[in-house]
Amino acid sequence: MKPINRGMLVPKILVALLLSFCFAGAQAQIDDLHIDSALAALPDVKVIAKVKHLPDRLDYQLTVKQPIDHNNPSIGYFYQQVHLIHRGFDKPVVMETEGYNGRSGGNEVEKMLHCNNLDVEFRFFNKSKPDSLQWQYATFEQATADLHHINQVFHQLYANKWISTGISRGGETTLIYRYFYPDDVALSVPYVAPMPNDIEDKRVYTFQDTAGGAEMVKKIKHFQQFLLQHEAEALAKVPEHEKNLHYTAVGSIGAAFEYAVLEYPFAFWQTTVYTDKDVPTGDNLDDYLAQLKGTFNGHIVGDFSDEDAVNGFLPHAYMTYQMGYYKYRLKPFKAYLHYLSGENPSAAFLPPALPRKEYDPSFDRKVNKWVAEHGNNILYIYGGRDTWTACKMVYSDKVNAKTFIVPGANHYVARVKMMSPQMKQDFAASLESMTGLKPDVSALK
Repeated sequence: MKPINRGMLVPKILVALLLSFCFAGAQAQIDDLHIDSALAALPDVKVIAKVKHLPDRLDYQLTVKQPIDHNNPSIGYFYQQVHLIHRGFDKPVVMETEGYNGRSGGNEVEKMLHCNNLDVEFRFFNKSKPDSLQWQYATFEQATADLHHINQVFHQLYANKWISTGISRGGETTLIYRYFYPDDVALSVPYVAPMPNDIEDKRVYTFQDTAGGAEMVKKIKHFQQFLLQHEAEALAKVPEHEKNLHYTAVGSIGAAFEYAVLEYPFAFWQTTVYTDKDVPTGDNLDDYLAQLKGTFNGHIVGDFSDEDAVNGFLPHAYMTYQMGYYKYRLKPFKAYLHYLSGENPSAAFLPPALPRKEYDPSFDRKVNKWVAEHGNNILYIYGGRDTWTACKMVYSDKVNAKTFIVPGANHYVARVKMMSPQMKQDFAASLESMTGLKPDVSALK
């Protein structure tokens, strides 16, 4: 895919922007009129709603017109959801590269720099999709071209430094965005971003075989075996509202139960704060099911239903053929499984109507190699207990990058605000060194 030529976009908002700067020094508060007129003059941008008005910021829900195929716009367009936090035309911009649905709460980098923020919903998620999904255009080439187009358009308003950040798959997107468009931003801050090296990244197995030590590994395996040995009893205890969900992607409610048991060690370290004391070892099935519910949002099998496992994550599951993912080992539990068999199944679920594309190893190899050897000005944040940290980005000592692993933090709490005072200081110093911008870590409440 050829990058879009910056020269193609001619600024159309000079009058509005000049007016805004003229008034900026005279006003303590942001004036709606000037940002409103500037946004209205941007090509491909539409203001859907003014969400919030505070003395030092304005929030807008926007759409940006995007080609379904950036190489052939004649195919048609869709309207990508973007949430803007505006604090000043002269301030830096943080572009939040979501991996899923868009959000509106801002992020740590934006708060530390007290700057503008653009949260960009990933293509084909939520409302950011055409009327008819054409899956051949659900690719990282197209998704990062969406980000590049937004970068170009909003550069007409914001000429200061740009930074990209994202969490989990959003962090992965941040890194792939740098691969395709290395000059769009001055710094990237990916949080808990897995960079798989295969469709079955075996580093996940290595992590699960060692996390917490030998006794902990043994305890978790016993937990899984006990549940599988009492599968019929466990399924009888599934609440009615979970039984009423649909399980076509995984095959059946019984298969959903087995998937939940196989997923347990991954989720235990990724999303919970459980310790060895929380894992039951007795003969009371209810204790085991309570632990399973505590791990999976109060569900026994519901997290593996079409409604939860598929509908909200479909583009992500489809696109694993490009950047890889992880699978479930069946062999250690083969004697106990009644529904799952054959090869190790993927943890990314697709409905029967959408066949899985064959994995192409060349894409993630190219991306990982480039980021490892050329990915300068990148600050990586990972959690000390997060399973996905096993798939963290490993880079050459020739690049200007730094990794911060927050001790004991899972996928959801590996954040700057959870760092030790010394680590926060190191992070702030690294950010300032790479950008010339001075962050205020005390802004993270």
